[in-house]
Amino acid sequence: MHVRDVETGFVIKLSRGEKVMESLTEFCKTRGLQGGFLQGIGAVRNTEMGYYDLEKREYFFKSYPGDMEVISMTGNIALVDEAPFLHVHLTLSDTENRAHGGHLKEAEVAVTLEVFLTPFPVALKRTYDDGTGLKLLDI
Repeated sequence: MHVRDVETGFVIKLSRGEKVMESLTEFCKTRGLQGGFLQGIGAVRNTEMGYYDLEKREYFFKSYPGDMEVISMTGNIALVDEAPFLHVHLTLSDTENRAHGGHLKEAEVAVTLEVFLTPFPVALKRTYDDGTGLKLLDI
């Protein structure tokens, strides 16, 4: 991981083989980030992403083993149990330019991943919501 501090936050370059969620979560912990927004582009492989089934109250994930282009990656950072938690959605393009998207569980960088992270000056928190079974932003 290479990081450049900029006026509005950080430009982060993840290198081939790095785990996306693991690396970004560790970065947020190290920097003490308690709220923020991120976006990114690049290429990943061995991706797990899915969707939340509200009726069943569980996530269903699908694996995408091949190299895929990151069309869009967007997410936020908030605290869960006083630790940074990243909620990230990802849209990928396969070799036929078909799009696949969902809630990102984890992915490995295939070539590079360029992430632009903007921290907030206030902490955001997620708390459990009985109606959905999820930890939602507590605003």
